[in-house]
Amino acid sequence: MERPRQRAFAPPSHRGFVAACYLGAILLAVPPVLAAPGPRGAPLPAAEAAARLKARLCWDPLTATGSLERNGNALSFALGSPIALFRYTEAFVLDPPRDEGAGLAFSEAALATIEERFSQAEAARAARFSVAAILIDPGHGGKDSGAVGEHLVGGKRLRVVEKDIALKLSLRVYDALRTRFPDRRILITRSGDSYPSLEERVAMANEVSLASNEAIIYVSIHANASFNKNARGYEVWYLNPEYRRTLVDGAAAARAGEDIAPILNAMLEEEFTTESILLARHIMNGLGARIGADSPNRGVRAEEWFVVRNAKMPSVLVEAGFVTNPEEAALLANEDYLRKLAEGIYTGIVDFVGYFESMKGVPAP
Repeated sequence: MERPRQRAFAPPSHRGFVAACYLGAILLAVPPVLAAPGPRGAPLPAAEAAARLKARLCWDPLTATGSLERNGNALSFALGSPIALFRYTEAFVLDPPRDEGAGLAFSEAALATIEERFSQAEAARAARFSVAAILIDPGHGGKDSGAVGEHLVGGKRLRVVEKDIALKLSLRVYDALRTRFPDRRILITRSGDSYPSLEERVAMANEVSLASNEAIIYVSIHANASFNKNARGYEVWYLNPEYRRTLVDGAAAARAGEDIAPILNAMLEEEFTTESILLARHIMNGLGARIGADSPNRGVRAEEWFVVRNAKMPSVLVEAGFVTNPEEAALLANEDYLRKLAEGIYTGIVDFVGYFESMKGVPAP
C-alpha cells in the first residue's frame, strides 16, 4: 500500500523552428523576379530585426532559409524569395530578405509586413478564449521535506528528497513555459526552499485576475513513495469527479438566483473535470514520449488531494516517480533524467494549451 499523505530545463529543442527552416526551403523554388520591390534604404541585420520584432530567429546559412517565431506564430522565409509562409500554411508576398555582403538582413518594408502578420494573429487570439495563466506548484519545501528515499546504490549512499526533486522539475518547467509563452502569466508557488502552506498555494491560483475569455491551469509537481519498495513509475492525478465543491462565487450565484446557481455550478464542475482529465492525459503522453522504458506509466488517476480539491480551475498533480524505489531514486538523482521528466511535463502542458484553445476558439461575446 502506498503511503498515505495529505497533498496539497532548459526548454526542449524548438522543433517548430527547425521545421520552419525545412519548410522555408521550398520557398527557394519561387523566382525572385516576382518580388514587389520595397524601399531600398539600409537593410537591418537579421539579429537587430529579430530584436525589434521581439521574435526568435532561426537561420540556416547552408540552405539560406529560416524563420521568425513570436508568441507561438512562425514565419518562414528564404533568402531572395518574395514568398513567405506564415504558420507553415499561409503564403504571402514579402520584400525579399537580402545578403549584400554583410549577412542576412531585412528591409523596413519587410519588417513592417512581418510585424503586421504577427500583430494580426496575436489580436485574433486575444479575442478568443485562451489559457492566460499557468501556475506551477513544486510540492512541499522548507520544513516539509516530503518523501525521503535512502538507499545503498553501487556501494554508495543515496539520499533523495521529494521537495528538492519537485523544485528542480518545477523550475525547469517554469523556465521553459516562460520562454514558450512570453505573453502569458507563468507563475510558481515557490522558487527556493520555502514552505508556502497548502492554502497559500491554491489562493495564489484562485486570486489570479482573469478576463471573461481567459482561463488558468494548475500543475502541482511531486515525487512518490510507497511501503512497497518495488513500486515505481509516474502518474498524474485529477480531482475525483464524485467530489462536489462550490465554484460559482457568491456574487455570481446571487445574480443567477438560487434556482440557477446550482445548475451553473454543476456545469462548471463538469467542465473543470473534463479539462483536468485532458490535461492529465496530455502530460502523461508527454512523459511517456520522453521517458520511454526508463520508468513505467502508472496511468491517470482520481483522488481528492488538497490542491486539486481547492483550486477552482483545471488542475492536476504529477507524481514523477518513487523515491522509495532504489532504481528510480537513482534516476531521480540524475540531472539528465530530471531534464527528460521536465520536458515531458512541459510538452504535455503546451499540447493541452493548444488543444484547449483550438476547441474553445469561438470569439468571446
